[in-house]
Amino acid sequence: MKVYVDLVFFINFMYDLLLLISVSLERKIFPKFYRFLLGSLVGALSMFFLFFSFSSLVLFLFKFLISILMLLATFSYRNKTFLYQNIKSLYGSSIILGGLMYFLNVQSSYRQEGLIFFHDGTSINLIIIIIASPILFYLYKKEKRKYQVKQQLLHTVQVTYKQQVFTHQAYLDTGNTIKDPYKKRDVIVMKEQAFVPSIEESILVPYKTVGHQGLLRCVIADELVIDEKKIEKSHYLIGFSEEMINIEGATCILPGSFMKEE
Repeated sequence: MKVYVDLVFFINFMYDLLLLISVSLERKIFPKFYRFLLGSLVGALSMFFLFFSFSSLVLFLFKFLISILMLLATFSYRNKTFLYQNIKSLYGSSIILGGLMYFLNVQSSYRQEGLIFFHDGTSINLIIIIIASPILFYLYKKEKRKYQVKQQLLHTVQVTYKQQVFTHQAYLDTGNTIKDPYKKRDVIVMKEQAFVPSIEESILVPYKTVGHQGLLRCVIADELVIDEKKIEKSHYLIGFSEEMINIEGATCILPGSFMKEE
């Protein structure tokens, strides 16, 4: 029996690469691409287990350990939940992709004579990898671009007011052009549940949205930090909206002028 080690290594490497990209697409995690190559290389090393005699249990444990090392090399470690979700996604993708490859191999690489099946020497694994690779690479590039655009619009806002600290995920909305009519300060809008100042301590700023208008209760923050960068507090007011705010998971809206601040 001839075993072409280079071909087996290449197929294993590409199969692991496709699996890791599938995990990335499902989990919306986009590390540097060299991390995928590193993780795939770790996974491909498992092929050397073929040259040793192990029991089924030991072989399973080795493969499971290799899969964890693959994920750590690619996505690193944040916490147990993060790792667990990555493992679950990896094995889910492996079952789907491995099952598809097995099915196509049986259908395309075997011929039947009565109840007997003969392998004709054709392996469709390489063909599937060649077809699937550009598709998954394209999807990865597309989703990563969307993710990067989304990340540019999401920021962390920390407001300190009267010795209370409020931290929010904020969405940069170019349509937010609310300014106070007195000093033309831009308004950062938060959900009212965060903090509600009294009328006496508020600066009332008129606003208008589609089908609704009113007055925002606003205050000047004692300290304003956005993305761990201290911002001049006199440039902004903090406004509190009665309406629930939930844009891409954000509970705070930054004004469009913040793009100039960046």
